[in-house]
Amino acid sequence: MRSHSQMMMIVLAIAFAMALALTVALVCVSYIKEAPAEPTESGSASSEPLSDALPGDAETQPPETEAPVPDLGNGLRFASNGDGTCVLSGIGNCTDASVVIPEYSPVGELVTEIATMAFYNCATVTAVQIPASVTNIGKLAFADCKNLAYISVSPANPNYRDVDGVLYSADMTTLFLYPPMRAGSSATIRAVTTKIADMAFYRCVNLSRISYTGSAEQWELISIGSQNYSLTAAAKTFEG
Repeated sequence: MRSHSQMMMIVLAIAFAMALALTVALVCVSYIKEAPAEPTESGSASSEPLSDALPGDAETQPPETEAPVPDLGNGLRFASNGDGTCVLSGIGNCTDASVVIPEYSPVGELVTEIATMAFYNCATVTAVQIPASVTNIGKLAFADCKNLAYISVSPANPNYRDVDGVLYSADMTTLFLYPPMRAGSSATIRAVTTKIADMAFYRCVNLSRISYTGSAEQWELISIGSQNYSLTAAAKTFEG
């Protein structure tokens, strides 16, 4: 009988010990779940992989943009010669009344020529500025520009010059253009001038008198191109 009682006590002790061990195990598991994760080397508890980007990169790096292209041509049209130079071939979409021809095109090529009839019959242009780099101006480049009043040429230009807004060759032997709307009713042509280009005096509405510094005989020797009606109609005086 005693042996049976001792056996029951042993079984109860073992059961109690197992229950106690199970309780301790459950408490430990619960503590592990609730405990914060170990901090990483960077001091953050996050387990996500670190990015290569440094803090503040997104704010300090500017957005990628295309480099601005300087507008040197004002809408003028250029044609490349393939050797670093180009020709001003036309008015393009330029709407400027006073056109400043640049020494370099928008792509960086040196402007050395104004094409034949480049501004022909352009009604929007009232003044033109020609740079030193332009060494060739094609025929009728500015002909019949009805509102053109003044042409200026850089003093450094080796081939052309202006005299009071009138376009000449550098040595003044050729008069290329008397602007149709040039102010004043009289013009002076020097005896050194031996050639007047086609349409140089075309529809010059204000012009009525020509003063020539040479003689009448010298005047007759001048080569006068076609369609210079305003020149031939104007009254002339001779100083030679």
